[in-house]
Amino acid sequence: MTEKGESKEAVVRNEVQERQGKVLGVDPDGCTWLEGSASVAVGPQDTRHQTRAAAMEQARAAAVQDFLGVEVKSKFMDFQQEGLRKETRLTEGILQTTRSGRILKEQVIDEGYRDAPECPGCLYRMRLKACAVPREAAGDKDFFVELEVSKQRFLHGEEATLKVTATRDAWIYLYNIYDLGSKDQTALVVPNENVKEKRLKAGESWEYPDEEAKKLGVRLIAELPQESDSVSAETIRVIASKAALSGKVTSPADGGWLGVLRRLNRANVEWAEDAEAYTIYKR
Repeated sequence: MTEKGESKEAVVRNEVQERQGKVLGVDPDGCTWLEGSASVAVGPQDTRHQTRAAAMEQARAAAVQDFLGVEVKSKFMDFQQEGLRKETRLTEGILQTTRSGRILKEQVIDEGYRDAPECPGCLYRMRLKACAVPREAAGDKDFFVELEVSKQRFLHGEEATLKVTATRDAWIYLYNIYDLGSKDQTALVVPNENVKEKRLKAGESWEYPDEEAKKLGVRLIAELPQESDSVSAETIRVIASKAALSGKVTSPADGGWLGVLRRLNRANVEWAEDAEAYTIYKR
């Protein structure tokens, strides 16, 4: 549905014009390198950051979809939403979560605006390499973890809560990925100095901060990375593990979020993940 008076470019906005993938080879870490490319239509009001994010999501899907044998669908934010039109940092750092496999490494090969017939610069093309590993065939197919954020849009300074539910007994690890630009900014939220560890029973739901944490003064506050920023796109991620993980595995200090995933892939433990995206706006 479009409004009257919209240009041709606006009408085709959000459409995927092309998506292709192919297998490249195996990495020493055990993942398989895949190449994916995609072109998305550019609307007259879409920033490069939004367009690049949308193209990257589609290129990732093109890379892993045939390899994993599933249709990859993202439950992350719509990168074209009105509130992100003034976004000044790249939002492409959001990695797609699938329940059939995971991306452990990634590298952009080529990107940029392209011409469409009778419409110069109306497409944005992304070509990347992603090293993915399928979930163990002998693994627990019913082992999942679900993450919920109290809402998807926050004003700077508002409180937030998280809800985690696992289908099996599991240790829980929460991460926040922010300032999604050229550098991965990942923070370990739980465990922390107040919550040394968190273990959930199968089917149990846990809200964080819980009452015990609140008594210790723990609050989750939505804050912009810098006061001058007008909007920030961020991601909360959860890992549920059937065994307790060491700090060497869970710390994002070495390699950020992808570093955590690579160490988890090498660990002899079964785990599941989930993610939710949200935005923070200046008051």
